[in-house]
Amino acid sequence: MYAHKNICLYSFLILLIINLVGCATKPMDPSEPLSLTTARYGHAVVNDGNKIYVIAGANQSGFLSDIEVIDPSTNKINVLANKVIPRRYFSAVWDGKHSIYILGGVSLKNKKFRYEKRVEIFDTRTNTVSFAKPMPLPTRINSAVLLNEKIFVLGGAYPKNGKLTASALVTVFDIKNDNWKRSANMPTAKTTRAFIKGNFVYVVGGYDSVSSLDVFERFDPIINQWLTLPPLPVKISAHSISLIENKLFIFGDYNNLTSTYRYDFDANKWEKIDIDYKASRHNATTTLGESTYVIGGNTGTKGPFLNYIQVFKL
Repeated sequence: MYAHKNICLYSFLILLIINLVGCATKPMDPSEPLSLTTARYGHAVVNDGNKIYVIAGANQSGFLSDIEVIDPSTNKINVLANKVIPRRYFSAVWDGKHSIYILGGVSLKNKKFRYEKRVEIFDTRTNTVSFAKPMPLPTRINSAVLLNEKIFVLGGAYPKNGKLTASALVTVFDIKNDNWKRSANMPTAKTTRAFIKGNFVYVVGGYDSVSSLDVFERFDPIINQWLTLPPLPVKISAHSISLIENKLFIFGDYNNLTSTYRYDFDANKWEKIDIDYKASRHNATTTLGESTYVIGGNTGTKGPFLNYIQVFKL
């Protein structure tokens, strides 16, 4: 009888272990909604065609130094702790190979803000960080884009006479030669958001240290000239953007946090759209495959700070 009870108990334990192991190794459902491990704003987001990298930023605990790596194919996040300089309000660009360049922004050391000249290079194969030649002028809330193996860093703001001053400066980093040079200034000084379409650099919206802007401008690097395009229907700042084929999408605004707009390049037309977008500003956006990810942000100077990963099929 005791032997029979032992056999039954042993069988029960075996079944329990099998079930527990099965639960531990069960793959996550890719359809389940994701959220960041750590809420943040003023961060940067890029993708390398396979994974999404959410870099640094800040929240109520201070400046962040981690990278959250999102794998949309498995719906999993891998957190790389203490990986980069703790900074916010900066830009990041993938070089099309295996490196992400992290540029500008503000860090905090000994309770003093530092405008970061250091350019970090994060290697997506080895998860290691090296440094490129420092920026000639560091700015906060600049915007950086890659075109023909050159990184264009546009605008931002810097301290002058004790106040933040918007910049029209455009600097260009040559990846191959590891050097910086000046390019033609933007028509208007501002913090802004930039994107590449064809062989042109575009900037849309922004803040000139006084008010939000409705500007829409295009730069031709070949002739080193800017062209002012028809303005946005509203003034907008603290936003993020993504270009999807021939349409540009704008997410969020400093004052109107649920603002979403679309520009159709074929029709040369702006329109307000409703995509059930959750309110945020100082978020970051990237498009991978058929999905656009609007990540993090805040809704006020002191929070709440958001861990949202909003996914749209646009």
